[in-house]
Amino acid sequence: MRLVPRSRLRDDLRRLVLGHPAATGPREKADLLHRITTLLADSDDLYEKGCWDFFDDDERARSDYDMWCKGMTTEEGARLTPSGFPERYGEHRYMTFTIALLMVNGSKSERAIAKLCETPQEMLWRKETFVRILRGLPLVDYDHVKSDVLYLIPGEEDWGLTAEDLTAEEFEYLRKVE
Repeated sequence: MRLVPRSRLRDDLRRLVLGHPAATGPREKADLLHRITTLLADSDDLYEKGCWDFFDDDERARSDYDMWCKGMTTEEGARLTPSGFPERYGEHRYMTFTIALLMVNGSKSERAIAKLCETPQEMLWRKETFVRILRGLPLVDYDHVKSDVLYLIPGEEDWGLTAEDLTAEEFEYLRKVE
């Protein structure tokens, strides 16, 4: 998503993630997911690239989930120094937000998300598809979630990703969203 100067979106997402205690119950986690997905869905005018996956093969889902978790705990950053604020440099800066849920295979929630993710090929990378999925995620019953991870890049606005950063290997999974 584009980082918009003086927009509260990145700050609100960061505040929600950092302010959420690590050990909480299903109701609190569901509330956090709802608040975050609402912010993201309501900001679809800022989408430029994205990715979403759903795997109902338990082994593949676990493997993919582990990969996303490692992205949060390793320092794979695209940059070594701040990129600066976009209004000073005349080019856009970007942020990414990751939501990964490892659900109980075959559970009611996992099957509901499977259905939500059924998308014709021509609709895969469309804004309306991302919004539909984001708005459907809060329907997950957290009693059916084994683990979850949320993370935001960048943590600080002046470390926003540049268009060149997004061509790096670690972002090759992102696809143009139309």
